[in-house]
Amino acid sequence: MSAKPIIEQLKRLCVLHEHLLTLSEEKTEALKAGKTKELSNILTKEQKYIQAIGQVEEERMKATSEFLGFGKNNTVTTCIKKASGKEKNELEQLFQSLSEQLNGLKEINELNKQLTKQALQFISLTFDMLVPQENNINYGQSVQANHPAGSRLKLFDSQA
Repeated sequence: MSAKPIIEQLKRLCVLHEHLLTLSEEKTEALKAGKTKELSNILTKEQKYIQAIGQVEEERMKATSEFLGFGKNNTVTTCIKKASGKEKNELEQLFQSLSEQLNGLKEINELNKQLTKQALQFISLTFDMLVPQENNINYGQSVQANHPAGSRLKLFDSQA
C-alpha cells in the first residue's frame, strides 16, 4: 500500500500550522501594541485554523491506520519505518517540518501567555488604583471589636 494519502495529509497539516504560526506572531504584536479589536479578529481566525487542523488530523489518523493495517501504534514514525524509497524521504521531511512548526508554536504561545498575564496584572493594578478598597483603620467595626463594650480607647493614661 502507498503512503501517498498520509503524505498529502501531512502537507496539509504543515500548511495549516504555518498559517497558525503566522497568526500567533501577529497575536504577539497585537498584545504588545494593546490592539484589542485586532486581537479579537486574530483569535477568531485562529479558532478556524484549529478546527481545520483537527479535521485534517482525523483524516491523517485514518490514512495512517489504513497504511499500517489498523495496529495499535499508528504513528507517523511507524509509517516512516514501514515506507520505503521516495515516500520514506518525503515522510521524514514532512515530519521534521511539522515538528519544527509545532516547537515554534509552543514558544510563541508561551510568550503570548506571559504577555496576556502581564496585561491582566496591569489591568488589575490600574483598577485597584482607580477604585481603592475601603479600609477604614481609624473608625469602624474592627476598632470596636478589639475593645470590650463600654470601654474607651484612651490615648492618655491619667494615673501616671
